[in-house]
Amino acid sequence: MIFSEACGVRREAIKLILAGLMAAALAGCGFQLRGAHAIPYRSIYLDVHKDNAAGKQMANALRSQGIALAETAQDADAMLKLSQEKRSRTILSLSGGGRVREYRLNYSLTYSLSGKDGKEIYADATIQLTRDFTYDDNYYLAKTAEENFLYRDLQDDAVQQILRRLATPR
Repeated sequence: MIFSEACGVRREAIKLILAGLMAAALAGCGFQLRGAHAIPYRSIYLDVHKDNAAGKQMANALRSQGIALAETAQDADAMLKLSQEKRSRTILSLSGGGRVREYRLNYSLTYSLSGKDGKEIYADATIQLTRDFTYDDNYYLAKTAEENFLYRDLQDDAVQQILRRLATPR
């Protein structure tokens, strides 16, 4: 009985030591969480079609950064324009019977940024992202839901890339 209690205490001590060593290794390698982007504008006018999903996500992301969304371009420090959002998919592979086995999802988002004076800060730039996913006709509903989820993930990645670009001084 005493021997098993001593082994339990020893195991807990070893677990604590290992956890401490792992934390020290992560801290020593320079790892740190990304955190918020330091965007140098207090207000941004977002020029995007009202039904654009990427525009809604960008508006939420800017608000969460503490940036006000101006009603007009004249009231803002900068104007961010999301001009084109495209989704497409291409066949990546087929089965022996000629059925689709894999798709490649393609997502692109074009944006530009101009200052209060109308001077272009970032010319039209396009973010292009892809994801591959397997497909099976037997699971049509599940694969359709997975495809929609992957498109939302691509859209989120594009919005985050734009936020990081806005945070870099030019």
